[in-house]
Amino acid sequence: MTSSYSDLRSIPSGERPALTKADVAYRQIRREIVEGVLLPGALIDQEALALRLELSTTPVREALRRLESEELIINRPHRKTVVAPLSFTQLEQTYAVRLALDPLAAAFAATQATEEERARMKELRERYPEGRDPVAHLHHNRLLHRAIYAACGNKVLIQTLDVLWDRSDRYRMATLKDNSTIGLAKGEHAAIVEAVLKGDGKRAADLMSEHVADSLQRIRETNLEA
Repeated sequence: MTSSYSDLRSIPSGERPALTKADVAYRQIRREIVEGVLLPGALIDQEALALRLELSTTPVREALRRLESEELIINRPHRKTVVAPLSFTQLEQTYAVRLALDPLAAAFAATQATEEERARMKELRERYPEGRDPVAHLHHNRLLHRAIYAACGNKVLIQTLDVLWDRSDRYRMATLKDNSTIGLAKGEHAAIVEAVLKGDGKRAADLMSEHVADSLQRIRETNLEA
């Protein structure tokens, strides 16, 4: 399975796989979609995009095919290519599965996490981005959650959650425009990490379930088209 752009941010630069031009295009376009630079419904001009990225159209076209498989863009034959609109149906379906799997992974992490993984969770819990930049907090949130679920010891569960989180980030970005959301998430994260570090799988799962449910509710209350 291809690593997401967020996953690669957590890997030391010397250990990251070599990127092809298509990889570079994919990561940059995907980042712009998730961060809201390319808005839902926005027209994608492949030639203009290739020129801006200083690449040929071939790697850009390949990147767009990958993004289409992730349902981040819509490419209809003989019609315009656009950024996929935000969908409440996809949101609800994604979070329905996350509500089952994120708590399960947190419970496993409480008993399976290595000392190195526990240290990583503590570091991320204590080192939040300064200021209220929603993009910085989006990436930090992803890194912290992945530190938790990647410590579960189950590769299938980790891979599944990677895909679900890739789908979730674009929706979460809408909630981070509200500064109060950042403070709420910080407190919830601290409690979850503390439960994991204490080896309390049940409490970690319960707190994670509440956290994911609260996140879903905040997204429901957000004007996703704003």
